[in-house]
Amino acid sequence: MTTIHTNPGALVAQATLRHITTQLDKVSKQVQTGYKVGDAKDDASTFAVAQGLRGNIASLLAVQQGLSGAVGLAEVGLAGATAVSNLFEVIKTKLTQLANTAITPTQRTTYTTDLKDLAVQAMDLIKQAKFNGSNLLDNTTAINFIADVTGSSIGVTGVNVLTSVSIFNASIGASVTDTLARTFLNSSSNTLDNFILATNTALSGIAGDLRAVEAQSNFTKAIGDATEKGLGALVDADLAKASSKLQALQAQQQLATQAITIANQAPSILLSLFK
Repeated sequence: MTTIHTNPGALVAQATLRHITTQLDKVSKQVQTGYKVGDAKDDASTFAVAQGLRGNIASLLAVQQGLSGAVGLAEVGLAGATAVSNLFEVIKTKLTQLANTAITPTQRTTYTTDLKDLAVQAMDLIKQAKFNGSNLLDNTTAINFIADVTGSSIGVTGVNVLTSVSIFNASIGASVTDTLARTFLNSSSNTLDNFILATNTALSGIAGDLRAVEAQSNFTKAIGDATEKGLGALVDADLAKASSKLQALQAQQQLATQAITIANQAPSILLSLFK
């Protein structure tokens, strides 16, 4: 039936155009933002899950930053202990020279001064081994860092090397006799042994803590990367696919527009009946 009041062909064409336009807007948004789920209007439940994952990623990044601080603290402490440990060879060399009864008083004074300087150098190295205001070599405090998003902690424990080197430095005196030098060397005195023991304890203890912190840091980073990949799978758009679909929809939109034009011309056929 042909009528001037209702044009079924035009109605169908308009409905088709509306559907295509809706799809075109959706795909165009994906191309522009890079997300197939950019907000709750796209997919409320998926967007809610994505927001939760984003919160987890932010928390993991905060944990990662804290663990990076723990790694830095342990590395600085380990570097300080290593530098002090490297002095022991020279310290023992000076003590061996001082244990020789045949050296002159001038030589003894020189060697004693060198030994004293080495002890002072060790103290300076320890005092410089600071990271963010903390020093692992002048106390026995455990410094704790957040290890995961549940609030668990991991610690780096200090070793008080400064006190033992200070005692050793005080025991040197103005001039080290051959007897005192041999006492240092044969462990009859605890001062040098305690200094060496504290340094070795710091080396092993801090190194162990550093390995643990690095392992936790790597694990946290792996969790963060996996979570980010999961988030991407949920909300990221396939831009190659979306771009191809966008071109197809643009072509369909043009065809639908032409279909409306053709459908709107149908009532004009009635005019020919009155000629």
